[in-house]
Amino acid sequence: MHQRWFDATAAKDLDAMTADIADDVVSYEHGTPLQYVGLHAVREVCAAGLDAPGAVAWTMPDLQVLVRDDLAVAWGLDRITVEEGDATTESWSRGTRVFRRAEDGQWRMVHQHLSYPRDRRTGEARTDLRP
Repeated sequence: MHQRWFDATAAKDLDAMTADIADDVVSYEHGTPLQYVGLHAVREVCAAGLDAPGAVAWTMPDLQVLVRDDLAVAWGLDRITVEEGDATTESWSRGTRVFRRAEDGQWRMVHQHLSYPRDRRTGEARTDLRP
């Protein structure tokens, strides 16, 4: 599922990116508001990310997955790169996703939590950190 998301991101294919997301998903994104509820809201966030000019790539080099019965949790560091001409922008953040197996046997993401560490002195998000 993650590899399909990575490939769909590179292809800027919003439908493929959101095909495995539950209608009632709750997502905590990097920015405001506090939460996005429902597939439509998450699609809007994804669409905005795909609007970046140039090539967009998303990977999780050290993806961890734990599965128990009809629930699964995946976590790791998200690496986003945007290439436009000769310039490449790279951003790392933390990502945790929860999946539930639906009655049709397919897995759907029901929750996502994305975050940047914050500087304790300033309270600002640290988007410049690298593993």
